[in-house]
Amino acid sequence: MISESNKVKIYPTRYILKDLDYHIKNKLPFSTVRFGDAVYGILASFLCPEVIDKGKWAGRKGRKLSNSLLSQLTIPTPERMEVVKKVVQSANNASYCDSYEAYYLLNTSKKVGIVGRNWKNIHEGCGITNTNYCSCFLHYFSIIENEYNLFNVMKDRKIFCITNRINILPALKNKSGAKVIEGYRIPRRGRKGEHYKKHYKEIMRLIRLNSKNFDLFLVGGGLLGKIYCDEVKRNSGCSFDCGRLFDFWANARKIDSRPKRFLNYIPEKMLCIRIRAGTGDGVW
Repeated sequence: MISESNKVKIYPTRYILKDLDYHIKNKLPFSTVRFGDAVYGILASFLCPEVIDKGKWAGRKGRKLSNSLLSQLTIPTPERMEVVKKVVQSANNASYCDSYEAYYLLNTSKKVGIVGRNWKNIHEGCGITNTNYCSCFLHYFSIIENEYNLFNVMKDRKIFCITNRINILPALKNKSGAKVIEGYRIPRRGRKGEHYKKHYKEIMRLIRLNSKNFDLFLVGGGLLGKIYCDEVKRNSGCSFDCGRLFDFWANARKIDSRPKRFLNYIPEKMLCIRIRAGTGDGVW
């Protein structure tokens, strides 16, 4: 579907899932990368601070907030710029990266914040040149019952999950029909978990060892998850940036305000049902 505001093409969810399936069948590398406000804000404050001129992500305030979030991941100060640049590389190497134009296609009354309104300027300022855009709501609309969905892709395949919700993997295996589901437990956000300090190198090592041993990696790892998705693709595997899907599957989170006008999450099925059609059906 084409957004009329900036003439941006956003590939439909079904198209992307079919493409993912094709890449798995033909043993071709694949990844999706989605950002969200926090990652966009961090990219802007480190690489193109001039783009955001007001609000919490602007100037020194934005850099302080960004450093606070990176500190929660226990990324040492000298390594932060390198990590941020790896996120940019992940977006450029991805089969699909997200676009905030999807918000406008949903045609809802809630306004998009300054980071969302400047997504394209942030891309340009950071050096993100990938224009194979997916919706920022790809994860929500990838699990709709009675439509081609992520469970169709997972069925009878070997899946590896990177998530802090490792306890839901047996139920996910049962509902999706996956042949095998294994996983690595990452800590929840916060300094105590020491995600980067204690887990990052080990996860990257496991990806390099196992990218070809699993059909698909499902990654719910926040900012570092973008780098994990890319590492899977760089090692000839297939990855899907799940974002908050693991939280939905654990029944620990509700759908955001815009998509919830179109979808209801059904915990016992670990899928959503479509409750409304409307603008953006080509994407959703």
